[in-house]
Formats: sequence, structure tokens, C-alpha cells
Amino acid sequence: MKKIISTVMSAAMVASLSLPVVVASGSTAQAASRAYCDAYARKYANKKTNKKVVQNMLAAGVVGGLLGAAVGGKKSTVAGAAIGAGGGMVYSGSKWDKYYWRAYDDCRSW
Repeated sequence: MKKIISTVMSAAMVASLSLPVVVASGSTAQAASRAYCDAYARKYANKKTNKKVVQNMLAAGVVGGLLGAAVGGKKSTVAGAAIGAGGGMVYSGSKWDKYYWRAYDDCRSW
């Protein structure tokens, strides 16, 4: 009986000593790699901005087309729409960068 109690107590002591090591190593090993965080941030930024890019390009293209038609007639309508759509895409691209870096920094700080 003493042998069983001694074995159980030894196992309990070993388990209690190893638990903090497992918990501490689990929390420090949680830091994600750069490649993982890059993929995570790209996916997040694409998800946040895909619909907005199309919306911004469409809205800016319509406004650019209307301005082109008002200023230069039918020939400059297409040019105005193209310039407006390009401007909408550039604006949305700056938002993509903001979302990407926020998600990347959050991922690296885990």
C-alpha cells in the first residue's frame, strides 16, 4: 500500500511541477511566424476591401464620366470615367494597406 501511495504522490508532484512549464512554453510558442502573419493579413485585408474597391471604382467612374461629359462632351466621357475609376482604385488601395498592417501587427503580437 505504501508503494502505491508513494507512486501516486510522486506522479502528482511531477505533474504539478511540469504544468507551469507546459503553460509557459505554450504561451511563448504562440508567436506566429512572419509568413503566417503575412498570409493572415493579406486574407483579412482582401476580405475587408474587395467589395469596397468595386464600389469606389464604380462611384468614382460615374462621377468622372459625368464630369467628362459636362466639360468635354461625348469624347471625354470615357476618359473621365477611366480616370475616376483609377482614382477610386488608388483610394481603396490605401485602405487595403491600413487593414493589412493592422492585421499583421495584431498577428505578430499574439
